[in-house]
Amino acid sequence: MTKTIAIFNQAGGVAKSSITQNLGYHLHRRGHRILLIDMDPQASLTMFLGLEPHELDQTVSNVILNEADLPLQHNLYGMDLLANITLSAAELQLSSVMAREIRLKQAIEPILDHYDFVLMDATSI
Repeated sequence: MTKTIAIFNQAGGVAKSSITQNLGYHLHRRGHRILLIDMDPQASLTMFLGLEPHELDQTVSNVILNEADLPLQHNLYGMDLLANITLSAAELQLSSVMAREIRLKQAIEPILDHYDFVLMDATSI
């Protein structure tokens, strides 16, 4: 059964992204399959894993707003990543969308069996 852990705080600069990355890496080193989800508007986790957020065509925003396929980045230090960019713009667009609270959950449900842990870096939930 997949365990989902959200690391969140409304304040910036409190090591959410660092904790998410390091927890994921060490769980991976123990043989667990890890999915990281970057839900922080600054996309720090995405950058920490060596990706340039503005160079990505599809991100978590596309999944939430348009119910698009999951644009996973595979095998980044042994982990998979659902990357982020400008999620703050998505927040404004989502304000009038029905069932916005469960869009991400619905999107990742089909792949949960592929992972032991889903770790989410978030500003708020």
